[in-house]
Amino acid sequence: MEFIKKIGYHICVSEEEIKSPLPPRRVNVEEPSAPSVSTPLEAPIDKTTINQQIRRQKEGFLKKYFKLIIGVIIVLVIGLILMMSKNNFKAPTLGKVELNYWGLWEEAGVMEGVIADFEAKYPNIKVNYKKNSEENYKSRLQNKLSKPASETETDVPDVFRIHVSWLPMFQNMLANVPTETATKMGLDTDFYAVYQKTLKAGANYKAIPLMYDGLALFYNKNLIEAAGVGAPKTWNDLRVAAEKITKRDELTNKITIAGAALGGVNNVDNWSDIVGLMLKQGGVDPLLSAYDEKLKSVMLYYSLYRTKYNLWDETLPPSTIAFANGTLGFYFGPAWRAFNLKDLNANLAYEIVPVPQLEIEGGELTNVNWASFWVEGVNIKSKYQKEAFKLLEFLATKEELQKSFTLGSQLRDFGQISPRKSMSEAMLSNAKIKPFVTTAETADNWYLSGRTFDNGLNDEMIKYFGDAINSMVIDNKDAEDVMPTLRSGIDQLKQRYSL
Repeated sequence: MEFIKKIGYHICVSEEEIKSPLPPRRVNVEEPSAPSVSTPLEAPIDKTTINQQIRRQKEGFLKKYFKLIIGVIIVLVIGLILMMSKNNFKAPTLGKVELNYWGLWEEAGVMEGVIADFEAKYPNIKVNYKKNSEENYKSRLQNKLSKPASETETDVPDVFRIHVSWLPMFQNMLANVPTETATKMGLDTDFYAVYQKTLKAGANYKAIPLMYDGLALFYNKNLIEAAGVGAPKTWNDLRVAAEKITKRDELTNKITIAGAALGGVNNVDNWSDIVGLMLKQGGVDPLLSAYDEKLKSVMLYYSLYRTKYNLWDETLPPSTIAFANGTLGFYFGPAWRAFNLKDLNANLAYEIVPVPQLEIEGGELTNVNWASFWVEGVNIKSKYQKEAFKLLEFLATKEELQKSFTLGSQLRDFGQISPRKSMSEAMLSNAKIKPFVTTAETADNWYLSGRTFDNGLNDEMIKYFGDAINSMVIDNKDAEDVMPTLRSGIDQLKQRYSL
């Protein structure tokens, strides 16, 4: 088993016929009395002379009002041009632009500070930031983005936050990041490599990162010291240390102090991220059946912490609760779990270190880590794409990322970890995020990111893997027996989401 071995204006002009609304006036003509004297006859009418007089009158009229007529024509032409410009060639930067920005985790108080800086620099752009609940967020967002462009909606986001693993589900809803914007921001040069791996479709970026998070190993300082072990660097080190920490009730043999929260699904928080990490360290691409043997090896290895080493079981509380209570030695989690732990037990003594690595031939270790982060996309139907990318470019500057981090740190222990490599040194002073920063450049991601609440690709993939692991640890099935169902599930998702 390979892993175990290796581990304007609208103008309408119409012409009407002008007629008098009154009937013709009747004129009474009295019969003339016979003249007393003879009256000479009138000369006959000369039609040529009359036509010449009429022509001269018209020419005089045109000459007199020529400038006025030309002026009216010019006004009509200008009005027509303005109408066409307004209706068909609208330039949003000429007037006030309002951008709807759907966020997810950051409080409005944090975002309003950096947004105020943007609005001060671009006074013609107003940003309406909305923090959303994670409940049904993905489906609500997709519903809004799927509205026809002609339909009038007041809350359709121009900018929105999605998880990196959601890109296949939003592929046709995301505007490409302009090449000029990507170059100016330094997406290929100053951002961690994981963004290039996950956010690019061909030559184009599909979203812009404003934060980073991953996976690290939390350990209880008191339990580690009592067991006389140190922070593990390899998976084998972790197993040995966890065995020394684990304590059981003498009568029931139930675990009272767990060494490591591994091997299970139902009460191991972030278990799918752990399995995703193992897959990446083992060089496994689950989308390809050629890797099925390695995939089986990873599944088996993860389950051994429950079935063979007995370092965890289903009777224990969720791993986050167990760790906060001081009854768990090693716990895997993203950086934001530190906020949960503080809420549960502000006096908990713990440290955070990088995840264990797989030992390979010659005693060398892999250098592969796990990333799970959120990114900002621009609605492909937005008529203000230019302004939307201008906003994201501004928010991703070093100055604004630092300000966002500082504002976030005033509300909790730390703000969002910067996605820029050039800002990593400034963040190393914070012990809680240091392990995430130091390993970000060698991190990767796949469709096993926990707690994205997508009710889609991630949750469906996690369900297939979870069922397979439960079959092994609860129903005692062999890894060989669960692989056909797991492979079938992966292939279905591969086809459904065009992976």
